[in-house]
Amino acid sequence: MAGNSKLIEAYAQIHATGTYGNTSLKSLRLLRPEIQLLKPRSVIDYGCGQSVLVDRLDLGYPLDLYRYDPAIPAFAEKPKVKADLLINIDVLEHIEEHDLDDVLADMRSMCRDALIVVDTAPAKRLLPDGRNLHVTLKPHDWWQARIGKHFGALHPVRTLRTARAGFKTWQRSPADTLRYHMMRAREDVRYYAKRMRGKVY
Repeated sequence: MAGNSKLIEAYAQIHATGTYGNTSLKSLRLLRPEIQLLKPRSVIDYGCGQSVLVDRLDLGYPLDLYRYDPAIPAFAEKPKVKADLLINIDVLEHIEEHDLDDVLADMRSMCRDALIVVDTAPAKRLLPDGRNLHVTLKPHDWWQARIGKHFGALHPVRTLRTARAGFKTWQRSPADTLRYHMMRAREDVRYYAKRMRGKVY
């Protein structure tokens, strides 16, 4: 298990006391077109927390789905697979800086491609020791360099807020970029239609 065991236990206690973490679902309308164009046959949500993101991907074809989070007992056992795609949404800012390289190396060993989003702003909650829940707060360029050490060249991913830094390990062709914008438009229509019916996620 990569990362600080005491910090993981603190996150486990936070998860055990209530519902926490739905950002990945909010981001799905931005992320699904990117993933559909990549066409992975297996996906792992690394640091999934309580999220059901992989269950809601709905890529339009069957694929193998995995969830891993050492702070969630049901998902604390690491899948023994190398997935086509690893998703990591709002996780790395919860890792102490001196543990980041170990965690990133662990992530890299488990996938062929990755889609990573990091929050660069302070969280609204605190850890039991008084620190901000986001223990590593760094700007976009810092994260790109640190993640790039392990994953190589990174390409931007659109995020919900400017305070988030989004990266993927693959690049779209011009034709796929056009398709992406068409798919994004459909996602937005579906998203706002659900909101009008009171079904955000």
